[in-house]
Amino acid sequence: MVSFNVLGMNCGTSIDGIDIAICKITSQLSSPDITVELLSYKEVPVTPYLRCRILGLVKPGAPTTLEDICDLNFALGEEFARAIKDGGVNLEDVDIIASHGQTLWHTPTGERLSTLQMAEPAVIANKTKKTVISSFRSAEVAAGRQGAPLTGFFDTAVMAHPSLTRISQNIGGIGNATIVPAANRPCAKDLDSSYFAFDTGPGNVLIDATVRLLSNGKSHYDKDGEAGSRGEGEIDQAAVEAFLSRAYFRMKLPKTTGREIFSDDLAREQVEILRSKNPSISEDGIVATITRMTSESIVRAYEEYVIPVVGKIDEVYICGGGAFNPNIMKWLRERLPQTKVERMEKGAYGLRADAKEAVLFAVLGFLGICGRQVSIAGFSENRQPALLGAVTPGENYRSIMKKVVEAEEFTSAGVLGRIIIK
Repeated sequence: MVSFNVLGMNCGTSIDGIDIAICKITSQLSSPDITVELLSYKEVPVTPYLRCRILGLVKPGAPTTLEDICDLNFALGEEFARAIKDGGVNLEDVDIIASHGQTLWHTPTGERLSTLQMAEPAVIANKTKKTVISSFRSAEVAAGRQGAPLTGFFDTAVMAHPSLTRISQNIGGIGNATIVPAANRPCAKDLDSSYFAFDTGPGNVLIDATVRLLSNGKSHYDKDGEAGSRGEGEIDQAAVEAFLSRAYFRMKLPKTTGREIFSDDLAREQVEILRSKNPSISEDGIVATITRMTSESIVRAYEEYVIPVVGKIDEVYICGGGAFNPNIMKWLRERLPQTKVERMEKGAYGLRADAKEAVLFAVLGFLGICGRQVSIAGFSENRQPALLGAVTPGENYRSIMKKVVEAEEFTSAGVLGRIIIK
């Protein structure tokens, strides 16, 4: 049996904060299962200057140089190390740091698949003296898959149920869904796994960009959905329908997206369209309309890609910042009247909605250090297994690896089974 305290770190598409979750993760003798106990969670805001610098890069055609990219990688490494310190982490309680870093670019289709996450792990290891594991997404892309969303293995290991079909819907910067069909109900014959996952489209990315634009940078998100709520009576349904006719929403599975498509420039374009159609529309009405674009894109994704495969959807558990936007939650419940729609911590998942992504990367770090694979999503391009993660040794590297290789289950380590949330 192996047990480590793993610090999982992630900075998502919204680039608003670095999530830090410390988890006690323990393998089980003679079993592929693991237990996960969330010991602490903290979100540390990203330095405003660095956030602006990243936002200026993550759009098509953005001007930059190799010198800038080189410097940014180390600057992000320092930012992640700073977040650990400012988050009040006692490093004596940490064995391993699992860092997703910051995604700068992702190319999931075309002649050469590629992905780029930055936050130099050597900087984090140097400043913390701890062993760091990173580059999880790169291994998936190198295996010929799209590399996103990565959450599916985690969701199915937690949520699988014999008679209930469940969805874990993340609404971060981008929206992504993991669908875990009921084990005892029939599914489409071409589903070749116990789950499938895809990006539904924008999450908060366009809402946040719209708020920044309308407030001239004074606000970065619609706090508690207040603007969207005030503007609900001005929602332009025709604009919503036009937005949902975009090419991404018609693509077949598997599919993933990011700021490469749903960019700040797109948000600006939508604002201009709404104002040209209705010069009297209020700023609240604009935020409400773009919020509806996001929430309706999720429902349409279920209608197009999920229900034809699994039939009835019994439960949907929402995580990410969108779980705290009452306008999104209200619309999902209204459009899915036969489905239980709840924030993640209120249902069967048993995990804080805001902590899930960081916990996910803590689990990936544990599995990578232990040499264990995760299950592959249905409808994937291929079934080639991959070990996720690249290790940057810290001062405790030898003691970490000694515990791993001396564990009875190390020689038979295979694919992850269930995740038991404590």
